[in-house]
Amino acid sequence: MKPAGGFDMVQRRTLLLVDAGAETLEDLSSRLRSLGHRVVRAKTVDAGLAALADVRFEIGAVMVPPDLPALDLERALLAFRRAEPNAQMPLLAVGPRPDADHRSRLRRAGVAWALWRPIDDSTLRFQANRALADSGPVRRPRRAQRVPVNWPVRIGVGQRNKSGLVYSLSARGAFLSTERPSMPRSLVHVALPLPQGDVRVTGSVVMTNVPGNLTKRNLPLGMGVRFTGHSEAIEDALLAYVQERTDSLLV
Repeated sequence: MKPAGGFDMVQRRTLLLVDAGAETLEDLSSRLRSLGHRVVRAKTVDAGLAALADVRFEIGAVMVPPDLPALDLERALLAFRRAEPNAQMPLLAVGPRPDADHRSRLRRAGVAWALWRPIDDSTLRFQANRALADSGPVRRPRRAQRVPVNWPVRIGVGQRNKSGLVYSLSARGAFLSTERPSMPRSLVHVALPLPQGDVRVTGSVVMTNVPGNLTKRNLPLGMGVRFTGHSEAIEDALLAYVQERTDSLLV
């Protein structure tokens, strides 16, 4: 199992933020840098296109405000997408969630994923990783859809408990952010706070991300776990939540 929510093969490519909307993206730029991302900000569409053509940068994805000031939105966004072969530069809408008609325009222009405010750090990291992964080499599709969450939890290991945060979730596993991850193959117990109530799961640790030379910078410190032996009802509840959360991240 690969890290849940880490996109561990993400290359160190640069995120381009087109900071041309009514709401500034300065705070988002700072937060992305604090999470380990390389970021370039452009104040206009033209400046963004110039950054894409600049050999000093290797742009892997473009974040645009939903109210991008362009007379022809589809043409402007297509110009960004053409920076990648086959016009496949990943575009991510960032800002206040617009109405259905405007979201439809964004989808027609090739924007699939979104970061609607308010944006927690787990979702910000996950969606940035997702966009950058979309611009990299073709990879095998994952067997389980994953989504970002931001749930404080208590992690049970044997007779002990430690604090952590569920960073990402699928019906088959999760990545638990904690400064004290357990050893691989350890069993951990967590109560996941789904909207309809807590769901208790047990998982086996399959990987860890700890400080050192091999730290995965696109992931928080912590551990990836694979769920073991939960009921069909719990799996159905997890699948339903993951689908609902996925829908909320689409434009």
